[in-house]
Amino acid sequence: MISRVGLNIAAPTKRRRTVFVGILGLFALVAAACSVQETNAYPVDIFTEMHYNQSNRNQEPPRLQPPAESVAFESVGGPEVAYNVPEFRRRPYDPVVAGELYAINCAVCHGVNGEGNGPAAAHLTSDQSYWATASEQNPARTTYAEPANLLATRGARTEDIWFVTLQNGVQVMPAFGKQLSEEEIWDIIAYLFDEQTGLGTAQ
Repeated sequence: MISRVGLNIAAPTKRRRTVFVGILGLFALVAAACSVQETNAYPVDIFTEMHYNQSNRNQEPPRLQPPAESVAFESVGGPEVAYNVPEFRRRPYDPVVAGELYAINCAVCHGVNGEGNGPAAAHLTSDQSYWATASEQNPARTTYAEPANLLATRGARTEDIWFVTLQNGVQVMPAFGKQLSEEEIWDIIAYLFDEQTGLGTAQ
């Protein structure tokens, strides 16, 4: 009888101890989460993103403080300033520099001499090309147009229109305004129209 009473008294005591330890652990977790660290990061790492993880802090560049007199934004002025679009930026034409830019960005489709026979032309005009199309009315795949022969078409547009074309791209041709500076695009256009040392004179 005595041992039975002793068991009844011990069971609630063990349960109370477990509840107390649980509450104490929860309190410690909340206290840690509310504490402020010098790193300004989350003390309890509950996020999986890389930039929240303390082990990846060494991947971050140094955090430089802005100058004391800096401001977040300063107005550029009224409409007379905001709508004043600067002229296209150009630089003195160098056929060697322009030829390099053409060879890197254009020759793969338009060819070294601009005749539209670059190494990518065969892939663009294949009926297995991504750009080939088919329809119910025309089940045969219609191939994409071959790259333009620049020697034959360069005079059909003004230099300004060529600039807009290269800057914004046309279908397969990428928008070079996202890859090249204005000066570099103008170099390519000058190379396109240069009949003495430019396009069509490469061997």
